[in-house]
Amino acid sequence: MAHYQREGRLHLSDSREAAVEHAVQRWASLTEAHPIEQIALISDASNKEIHRMNARAQHYRAERGELSEVEVPVPGVHYGLREGDRVALVEQHREPGLPRIENGERGEVIEIGRGGEVLIEFDGHGERRSFVDEELSKVRLVYAQHIHRAQGATVTLTLVVTGGWQTSKEPAYVEASRARRGTDWFLSREELGLEGQDSDRIARLAHSMRQSRAQTPSLTYPELPDPLYGPGFTDTIERGRTRLPGLARVLHRLARPQEAPERAR
Repeated sequence: MAHYQREGRLHLSDSREAAVEHAVQRWASLTEAHPIEQIALISDASNKEIHRMNARAQHYRAERGELSEVEVPVPGVHYGLREGDRVALVEQHREPGLPRIENGERGEVIEIGRGGEVLIEFDGHGERRSFVDEELSKVRLVYAQHIHRAQGATVTLTLVVTGGWQTSKEPAYVEASRARRGTDWFLSREELGLEGQDSDRIARLAHSMRQSRAQTPSLTYPELPDPLYGPGFTDTIERGRTRLPGLARVLHRLARPQEAPERAR
């Protein structure tokens, strides 16, 4: 964090709302000179904040004349879609006889019909699909995104709003490693504490980013022996698949040789 501070890439605002607006304004400035898909606008907070950032980014694009004036509402969010918008799916889309479009695939709104149909052309394979009414609940603006959806992506520049209770080592690594030309951090003083100077707040941020919240998978722990299986029991169930110890125990008992009953005397 000291490096980012020296480079002028730590931006502090008094509130979270101000930090969000500062990040989106910076995104709007950068996307005048760079392709939109190369400037990642990221938040580690709620979907509500992501929706707000997307709506503000769309507003700046509309002001620049990059989007059409006709807007179609999207169920579940407070913004609509316009021709020229960058979007992504939040669940799979299937149509009979056509290739499936996967959750997370991105594209561009290329046409809005008179009946409110939204035609999207998806990146990479160039498939086109129309969405209308409730089908539009699968579609979201993708100017801003949550940190989890940014994993695996590589862009030119990354703008990150962070510093709240959810800040930790694992998300910070993803946030800092997405961009080829660096990351800018947008922080709120009210989340980092009102005591002390900004240098103290940055030290507290660095401390949060050193704390790991990784969850240990259950397969990491050794399996303890179960006396009910018996000393000769061999686990033949493939690891990584659903385990049915009760069924395995029954099969083991059935496979053991049975002693002949004594004759009555």
